[in-house]
Amino acid sequence: MNLETEVWMGVAGGCAPEVLHWFRIRKDLHKGVPHWAKSWLYWMVTIVMVVFGGLLVFMYDSAGDVDLNLILAFNIGASAPLIIESLTGQVPRFDGGSVN
Repeated sequence: MNLETEVWMGVAGGCAPEVLHWFRIRKDLHKGVPHWAKSWLYWMVTIVMVVFGGLLVFMYDSAGDVDLNLILAFNIGASAPLIIESLTGQVPRFDGGSVN
């Protein structure tokens, strides 16, 4: 399998959480589309997270430690938001302190 196919599978996996989100709210859509769904910022963040799904697959493949297949590439893409959240959660908080 080539890298391009794996990356596209990661992008497809990155789309999966968004599709699941819309699937969960489908019964309420007859009331109208939620206001946040009309926000360009919401869709930009969604697109960035989908792209991160493909980027993470590329990074895993470039590391060479993992033998990727389509299912694993999809899973990495789908878990991209959780992986990125865990990475950003590692940064220590700076409380600012005081100047004396």
